[in-house]
Amino acid sequence: MASDRDIIQPMRCRPVGRRQFLRAALLVGSAGVLGACAPAPAAPQVVKETQVVEQTVTVKETVVVKEPAQAAGTTVIRFSVWGDVPDRAVYDQIADRFNEAHADIKAIPEQYLDAYYEKIQTNFAGGNSADLLYFQGWSWQPYADKGNLLIPLDDYIKKDNWIAPWPDLQVHNNYSKWHGQTFMQPADSGAVVMFYNKALFEKRGVPYPKDGWTYEDFQSAVEKLSFDEGGVRYYGYAQAGGWNGQMTRSLVWMRKDGQIEFDQIVEPKEARFNQPEIAAALQYTICDVIEKNFCPSPSVIAGGGVTIATGRVAMTMEGPWFLAQMYGKDAAVEGGVPFDVVMPPVGKAGFCDTELSTSGHVITKQCKNPDAAWLLLKFIGSDDGQQLVANGGRQPGTPDMMTKHWVPIVGKTYNFTRPEVFVQAMSEKRAHGVIVGGAQCNFDAFSTPEGGLGVAWDAMLGLQKTAQEAMDELNPKIQKMIDDYWKKKQG
Repeated sequence: MASDRDIIQPMRCRPVGRRQFLRAALLVGSAGVLGACAPAPAAPQVVKETQVVEQTVTVKETVVVKEPAQAAGTTVIRFSVWGDVPDRAVYDQIADRFNEAHADIKAIPEQYLDAYYEKIQTNFAGGNSADLLYFQGWSWQPYADKGNLLIPLDDYIKKDNWIAPWPDLQVHNNYSKWHGQTFMQPADSGAVVMFYNKALFEKRGVPYPKDGWTYEDFQSAVEKLSFDEGGVRYYGYAQAGGWNGQMTRSLVWMRKDGQIEFDQIVEPKEARFNQPEIAAALQYTICDVIEKNFCPSPSVIAGGGVTIATGRVAMTMEGPWFLAQMYGKDAAVEGGVPFDVVMPPVGKAGFCDTELSTSGHVITKQCKNPDAAWLLLKFIGSDDGQQLVANGGRQPGTPDMMTKHWVPIVGKTYNFTRPEVFVQAMSEKRAHGVIVGGAQCNFDAFSTPEGGLGVAWDAMLGLQKTAQEAMDELNPKIQKMIDDYWKKKQG
């Protein structure tokens, strides 16, 4: 088992209404919240806990699940649930449906509120991990690497010919496999695409963006859609829907001309953030748009009322978790905002390499009945399980499941016409996804103060540094972490 010095838990930060998809702090030494959350807090203390927590007992961040009396011979499978209310409702239904079909197995969801990954680490240290754990696709690799805490799924996959949850897409391969073995089965996914406010486009006489539009088209639209009216400022673009995030929301700009910020996405050996093309893209989409008042600054957004969901922004990069703010009972303004979505603009690369995610479940080595856990895992990835995920508002784990179960309902629910754009983005074979690696060399680690991603993005958002200056300072910090990782791994 990995020591608690080797694996420190990431946490997902949530902007208003966002399905906590971005994260903060993992891995070794200290942790800082990502640019999604303002200044980084102090590093969380690693919890050393050896006490086994009974299933009828909880710590403060865990929803109590009191296990009902079981018939003799019943196998209990515990599985973790992320801390959102919708997630709990979805997985309660999944457990009920699975239990109805398996009289000899009892699936019991455990929802960890707030410090989700800290609870996972505490349970591992106490020998009391849940059998199935839900992870973001870029965060579980350290547990399968030096920690050796997870069970590879390949023998199960081969035995049952269960291959549907793993389409041959780069992002799914990067987020599901590690050193040639499959560990995570996707349960839900998310693609960041361009949301646009139809009313502002119509008011300014600007044509709606279409798939295949260019970066230059985007720049022109940003400027035309930034204006004052009746003492109110309207903005052509915002960094995100009310949240100034860091690197992940900028991926599409950084990679638009074919450059990647690392030599490779899985276990990189070289940081390449300071390429002039990357810096130039960030200079416009982060610094210049704020300086020219085409985009609200962090302080303006913090004041409230300035997002695409409130009608004052024409375009923003967001994911499916943001749909509820645009229309429906949870909309940011009464009646919602007329909107649609489009693929982000393309640069010289000729395709869109935007932020993509898959999250899902792994089976832990502390599981006493992995065969039963595998049955639950398969149900979550089945048509029935994925339908429940879609009904709960989440985007299912694969493009096929999205098309079958999510697309038919989401457009009507949120009053927009092109939900297939999210599928299109997830289906892009050339898209890389977010960096993944072992302990000290993945996205969560690079987001700590030592890694410096959040510091660099804050400096650009605050117009304290040019993008080139920020990237020149960031690159050696990332490179040092990469070098230290490989020295430790090879030593």
